[in-house]
Amino acid sequence: MNTNEKIACIRQLMEKDNISAVIIPSSDPHQSEYLAEHWQARKWLTGFSGSAGMAVITQDHAILWTDFRYYIQAEAQIAGSLFELFKLGAIDVPTFDKWLVDTLKPGDTIGIDGNMFSMADVKKLTAGFKDKGVCLNPGVDSITQFWKDRPVRPDSMSFSFPKKYAGQSRGDKIGQIRRQMKDLGASYHLMATLDDIAWTLNLRGKDVGTNPVNIAFVLIAPQKVFLFISKEKVNDDLVKELNQDDIDILEYEDIYAALMKIEDNQIILVDPGNTNHRLFGSINKKCTIVERPNPAIALKAIKNDIEIAHLRQTLIKDGEAVVNFLFWLEHQPDNAQITELTVADTLYGFRKKQELFVDNSFDPIMAYRDHSAMCHYSATMQTNIPIADKGMFLTDSGGNYLSGTTDITRTIFKGNPSKQEITDYTLVLKGHIAVATILFPKGTKGFQIDTLSRQYLWKQGMDFGHGTGHGVGFFLCVHEGPARISPHPVDVSLKKGMVLTNEPGLYREGVHGIRLENMILVDQAFENEFGIFMRFENLTYCHFERNLIDKDMLSKDEIDWVNNYHARVFEKLSPNLDKDVSSWLKGKTRAL
Repeated sequence: MNTNEKIACIRQLMEKDNISAVIIPSSDPHQSEYLAEHWQARKWLTGFSGSAGMAVITQDHAILWTDFRYYIQAEAQIAGSLFELFKLGAIDVPTFDKWLVDTLKPGDTIGIDGNMFSMADVKKLTAGFKDKGVCLNPGVDSITQFWKDRPVRPDSMSFSFPKKYAGQSRGDKIGQIRRQMKDLGASYHLMATLDDIAWTLNLRGKDVGTNPVNIAFVLIAPQKVFLFISKEKVNDDLVKELNQDDIDILEYEDIYAALMKIEDNQIILVDPGNTNHRLFGSINKKCTIVERPNPAIALKAIKNDIEIAHLRQTLIKDGEAVVNFLFWLEHQPDNAQITELTVADTLYGFRKKQELFVDNSFDPIMAYRDHSAMCHYSATMQTNIPIADKGMFLTDSGGNYLSGTTDITRTIFKGNPSKQEITDYTLVLKGHIAVATILFPKGTKGFQIDTLSRQYLWKQGMDFGHGTGHGVGFFLCVHEGPARISPHPVDVSLKKGMVLTNEPGLYREGVHGIRLENMILVDQAFENEFGIFMRFENLTYCHFERNLIDKDMLSKDEIDWVNNYHARVFEKLSPNLDKDVSSWLKGKTRAL
């Protein structure tokens, strides 16, 4: 079926069941950002493959909402279908729930699949629709019966993540969580988020693309931990290992029955923002639910000393791979048959040579010329273009190593850049340096720092539509909460041991895009009579492009920072580079 035929089938179902609208999110039963193909319903329906989006169908409308990162991609991928693009965040564009309130009539019913919406989202939607007299039915699956070639649920084998990399045993982590449960008076804790489960149990898998996680649920009980996972994914040796830590294995689908069978009058800790509506509704009604964030979210965000030591070495190895790639790219002849897709394979090959490398940490962004203006562009066979001898090229990529997760973006120019291109790059670099060098009081939050990366663009009447930085997992998801550097007022302090990115950008639609990204570690700088001050330690080592830097636009302190950074890049990377690459890097990192 094509997109319009799928819309027609859903509308027939809606008419039969007296449903006025259905909402199809980008989600799974675990509220994941990155989805296994089995749960990519919005992509199946609309044809839009970006990671963020919401589809709504009524009898008269089919609308896709997505944000700044995907405007151009979404327009291209839904072209020719009945879907209309609503650019979330643009002036006068309502959110999907506001549009539904304004469009539907009292007495209308909206259908959603409660497996795909968190309890917090259902509560918010229900409250928002109540005043209009619109009902929300969370038991409507408008997709499954029409998705005939749906991929099966992932079945990769689960494996144990050694303490020598994790820095902490699963027993210690479970103990930390139980202490927080005790403080809240809870005897049980339900966990549904895949990275929280992976971190807590020191387990990894290959169920979700480049995210090393297992599809599973966990219920922490007073004396036992129950892991709900397809049993064929856990071999006998791992079962014995888990059993030694009082972890029992049950089938994935058994979670619902287990929640119903919890003894009466128990107190259960549940994260409403990360637990789907169906799970929430399965809990024994005679139990008391304490609604708080999963303790694992904050615990895993603070990297321990062993993780930090591994990361410092891993970022050097990753820098070597990226520099080898950039050397290779710059030395391709003008008539070389290379494309956005083939260079991604080449970079993967350089990373694969590094010790402890497992996989990419996300699908790499290899964007040439006007494609670089699409913030989260992803090359396909239909959009793939050759990389020629002139134009901006943006490479955003990362690796998942047993010894940590990496994320780096560099922008280069093939040929001779224009004055505008040099100015744009330098403005982005100035924002990057401003974040990299800031001292800030303990307790500062990411949104208080975000403006530093934008100040030079703002002075020119420019901006970028994404956050300045996100948290990064440890051999886990490349996007990790709870902290981030973003305009959104997230009420989470930047604490010692947190690892984030610093990635300001600038995008001129149809022309070029620039983003410069390093990973940074939050550390304490000093304490004086004004309190404790924090700083960022740079973790990423790879040069910036000298031919795109206008030295006259930089202050003396900024020039010194670039020169010192480049000196460290050469010092860290050159010992393990081939002679030709090392000599090339020496030129790339010479003082401004």
